[in-house]
Amino acid sequence: MVNLLLINFILLNFILNILLYCVASLPFRLLYLLSDFLYFVVYYVIRYRRDIVEMNLKNAFPDKTDKEIKAISKQFFKDLADLALETIKILKITPEELQKRIRFTDSEALKKYFSQSESTIMLTAHFGNWEWAGQLFGLQTKNRPVQVVYLAIKSTYFNQVMKKIRTRFGNSVVKMEYSFKQVLQRQKEGIVTCFLADQTPQRHQAGLWTMFMNQMTPFFTGPEKIATRLGLNVYFASIYKEKRGYYRIDFTLITDKPLEEPENYIMEQYARLLEKSIIAQPSTWLWSHRRWKHKFSDQ
Repeated sequence: MVNLLLINFILLNFILNILLYCVASLPFRLLYLLSDFLYFVVYYVIRYRRDIVEMNLKNAFPDKTDKEIKAISKQFFKDLADLALETIKILKITPEELQKRIRFTDSEALKKYFSQSESTIMLTAHFGNWEWAGQLFGLQTKNRPVQVVYLAIKSTYFNQVMKKIRTRFGNSVVKMEYSFKQVLQRQKEGIVTCFLADQTPQRHQAGLWTMFMNQMTPFFTGPEKIATRLGLNVYFASIYKEKRGYYRIDFTLITDKPLEEPENYIMEQYARLLEKSIIAQPSTWLWSHRRWKHKFSDQ
């Protein structure tokens, strides 16, 4: 019985790997035709989390009409379908093609980032195409290694797939609970550590509650604690979708003097910058998660 289960597991993984690499091998024109079909199935047939998305949008944008909320919701699911297939595409995309499709916006913050060699904290979010952005950091940060902090998901198989995707161009990955240890051990290498800092903490892990998208919202403060303890520069990277299959990354320096900042300054600034990005391009943030499942009054 155990051997049969093992054989079935191996066979299923083999089939899934074939499917993933078939999708990753599609030219972009066909990839986006598949994305259109995926959007139709997810939005109209499965109706995946439509109620959660619309509820989150209504709470975040109370001044928008139902028609506007519906339009943003539909565009969100279109962007989500694109994102899912673009992430799989990383398995086969060339570095040259990737760098044609996602770029850094020139700025003083960007110049400072590329000119320094010290360890750095990079705060990003589930906004735009964060997986492509992580690849670009790895490809263009020539003088320092890049590591991506992640929260493990329940599926062992998809954890392995995401690890393969995120390390395709030389990045390393580290679980969130080991992030401080890794930064400390690799500080002399000038390690760049990327956090998707908009993840929802458990109630007891919420180091900061702040008004965000019209409601009190909990945030992890781990990135700030690492930065202040080790004296690391902190940047915010916002990934905008310019058109289908093309993105730009805007850089902002949150602080280069973390030891002088008041408590929670870094994460407060992060929340404000992310909020500004979401308001500018609402459909590309990950509205399908229960970001506000914990209420401030529960504290």
